[in-house]
Amino acid sequence: MKDFRIYKNRLGNSDRLMYELGIAALGICIAAVLLYFITGINLLRLNYPCIFNKVTHLCCPGCGGTRAARALLRGEILKSLYDYPPFLYGVIVYAVFMVRCFLYIHFGIRKSPDGTVVKYMYVFVGLIIVQWIVKVVAQVCFDYYWFL
Repeated sequence: MKDFRIYKNRLGNSDRLMYELGIAALGICIAAVLLYFITGINLLRLNYPCIFNKVTHLCCPGCGGTRAARALLRGEILKSLYDYPPFLYGVIVYAVFMVRCFLYIHFGIRKSPDGTVVKYMYVFVGLIIVQWIVKVVAQVCFDYYWFL
């Protein structure tokens, strides 16, 4: 097996940063799961008021993310897509990216050029903006509220 440091140093700057942030996010998720199993505290059940919603009375760009996470953890994929479509896309892109970086760092397997994660992040931000516009138009024009 080749030396880990050689491949880690060959990762592009954006890929290296995103991989390290992904490892940190995975650590936070593992800590939340351990917290639940040890103490019974479920962080997804905590409801904090949305300041954007309180001020504007409109749904925020992230409105539905927690509900989508809960639905996906329960196996309700369609409900997760309904609540917050970018969430499932983000989970899939995260998993694929982390596996690819892991394979490259530990085994030298590279299937895509450096920096491709940035393109997927632009798509993710675009999905967030589009779904937010749809939700705001549905709320303002048709009096339909996603976040109730």
